Amino acid sequence: MTEHPRPPPAEPAQAFRERSYPVDEHMASQRRAWRLERLGLVVLLGIVLVALSGLFASGPLSSRQLASQDGRLQVEYERFGRIGASHNLHVRLRGAPGSPAELRLGGDFLARQSVQSLQPMLRGDSWRGGLALRGRHDERGEWHLFLTLLPDEPGLLGYRVEGAGQALEFNQLIYP
Repeated sequence: MTEHPRPPPAEPAQAFRERSYPVDEHMASQRRAWRLERLGLVVLLGIVLVALSGLFASGPLSSRQLASQDGRLQVEYERFGRIGASHNLHVRLRGAPGSPAELRLGGDFLARQSVQSLQPMLRGDSWRGGLALRGRHDERGEWHLFLTLLPDEPGLLGYRVEGAGQALEFNQLIYP
């Protein structure tokens, strides 16, 4: 069997025309496949970028800081979390140096997640399905509380933090 070499196309535009040699080509279908590949690449890159920026875990899109109007109560938390992955909550309370401080954590705080660690270790009391903690402001008039929490179920968690006569409410979305 002898092969008949095919001459190269005379013009670049002919390279994208349908051919029947050596096989039948359907350029319209091929162009649709190329468009679909480009769309898939764009979607994949978009998912990677939002994942790196924190939409699915910690990162710039997820990290959030709230403060009361007078600035005496501040909360740092992650807006997005995953079930089975711990996340941190930092509460800062300001007052007179050495004075007693009380902080109340409510909402879905204990109902839908468990506390893995609490720093500093404090004695807690039950409060409306949440937790009431007592301590003292340091020499700078600040009291910091660091919690590591583990969500028990996916969904939207609502929190309420009260201290220094102020209250902050915020939500966190837990992915399955």
